[in-house]
Amino acid sequence: MSTVITEPAVDVCVLGLGVTGGLVSAQLATNGITVAGIEKGPFWDYSTDFVLTKYDEWGVAYMKKYDHPLPLSTITWRNNTNQFAIPYRRYSAPGTMAFGHGVGGGAHHWGAQCGRYTPWAYTPYSSTVSKYGLPFLEAIEPNLDLIDFPLTYTEMEPYYVQFEQAFGITGTNQGPFMPMSSNFPLPPHPITPLATMFQTATEALGYNPIPTGIASQPYMNQFGVPVNACIYDGWCGSGGQGFGEGTSCYACETGAKANGNNRAVVAALKTSNFSMATNSYVFRLDSNASGQITDCRYYDAQGNVHVQPATAFFVGLWGMNNARIPFLSGVGGTPYNPTTVTGTMGRGSIPPAGGTAASVSGVVNLGANAYPCGNGGGGGISLLDWAADNFDHTGLNFIGGGTLTVGAYYGAEPSNLQIVSKYSAANIGSAYKASVKNYYLPTTTTVSLSDSESNLPVTTHYWDLDPVYTDWYGDPLVRVTADGVDANAYNSNVYISPLLAPILTKMGASNVTKHPAAASLAAAGHTTGQGGSYHHKGGTRAGLSSSTSMLNAYQQSWTTPNLFIAGESTLPFTDNVTAGTHALGPTAFIAAEGIMKYLTSPGELATSST
Repeated sequence: MSTVITEPAVDVCVLGLGVTGGLVSAQLATNGITVAGIEKGPFWDYSTDFVLTKYDEWGVAYMKKYDHPLPLSTITWRNNTNQFAIPYRRYSAPGTMAFGHGVGGGAHHWGAQCGRYTPWAYTPYSSTVSKYGLPFLEAIEPNLDLIDFPLTYTEMEPYYVQFEQAFGITGTNQGPFMPMSSNFPLPPHPITPLATMFQTATEALGYNPIPTGIASQPYMNQFGVPVNACIYDGWCGSGGQGFGEGTSCYACETGAKANGNNRAVVAALKTSNFSMATNSYVFRLDSNASGQITDCRYYDAQGNVHVQPATAFFVGLWGMNNARIPFLSGVGGTPYNPTTVTGTMGRGSIPPAGGTAASVSGVVNLGANAYPCGNGGGGGISLLDWAADNFDHTGLNFIGGGTLTVGAYYGAEPSNLQIVSKYSAANIGSAYKASVKNYYLPTTTTVSLSDSESNLPVTTHYWDLDPVYTDWYGDPLVRVTADGVDANAYNSNVYISPLLAPILTKMGASNVTKHPAAASLAAAGHTTGQGGSYHHKGGTRAGLSSSTSMLNAYQQSWTTPNLFIAGESTLPFTDNVTAGTHALGPTAFIAAEGIMKYLTSPGELATSST
């Protein structure tokens, strides 16, 4: 029988100590507010935990030893309501989706590309209707469930600056597409020869060095946390030209790659206002008769139940768990009903796009070195001309677009296991040695360009609690009903990708070839949208109306005023100029501001438009 332990009451209880939870904890604790942080995984100290063990290719890239244990909890998935949802029980190797685990969260092994969202991405509905008309939008997707974020890009800009200072973002001003009041706090990483070739070919266009969350030089953020510079050892994961076993697999042993631990939680720990419970699994938020949350309950590693009382509660768990805890606790709103298209909890799910795959490729006369070096995408260039609404969509059958990136370090990740298993049938003799040499030291470079398309939120995509499958403790899992390929993503990919061929020609590429997408959306098939991506949007989205969104502008629940949530699950749309972490970072500072306002004057901080 487990023991029930009641902890001392605090001002704020923070659930999850990843990107958002870490930043909220630091912002509050350093401002004199008492905080209790609860994290299901351990505390990772990069200076001791990653120095040697991160170089275990099999353990990290394939066995996911730093990632969330799926037997503890997972998600289930189906494409539509006629299907039976199947649990996600095994991390596919290599790469693919892995949930964060431990203080710092999934950003321990993220790719760290950090461009801002565009102004259009915060008002995709109103901006599109204003420019192209409502019939244009309805023709693209009859079941569309698109809303605006409750803040405009201009209103978001100060919060972006706070996040960029905290994480030490590298890069240059992304204007004119994303006006910035100042440059990122750190200069960009040196660009690669391939990126230079791409930049020269597109010199009349809006290219920028890829912003990253990997420090290019020593730095100290606003919390007083010193940051080490990148040593370009190539063990970041994520990037290069497709070599290697992992997508964003490897943690950083120098602390140069930013996460909520080495940029924020360590600052909170230095105050007397922050306590931390690790290896602790949250399972409920308790509320009183008036609907106010009174405490959080969690299991420790020994199975004891802890009760953490607080005045306000912040949920900064990974995407779908942001919705799961309110679902299990009966707080935060009304569960979404896809039949009546009412309710807000679980509404607006947007899975990562995938499966259409139109592209163009060519071969440039540029050698490379594929031994691990660099830091993933840090040496590349981004082209924003085909992103968001940066080009005229009149007469087209999609909205949005994607960022075109070229020039990441060729040897940006380890690849020894693939050398052994893939690049020679015999794995012995002179032919094998030659194949290894050709792999590591190619004399030419194949460049592939493709539109990184965006799915749209639709009325048939949502999250709820699975009626069959449970976690380790017997509580229902989150069930995802969504298809990773939609008409908007397909049409965007089909239209934009062939238009990129002149760039390769300008680069002097030979054998420029257009690779068509699947012949139709139906032929593209169905997908869970989990291939290689953590980045699911919606589910606890923020908006202007309490009838279509779960949270207001302060990331505060419309129905439970002392509940605040931040993360990608609060974003109602994606424009693919960045994977999502940079877009969610500012929401942590918005939530922290809202929590401080609430503690001063409890109640709703915003008024619903309907």
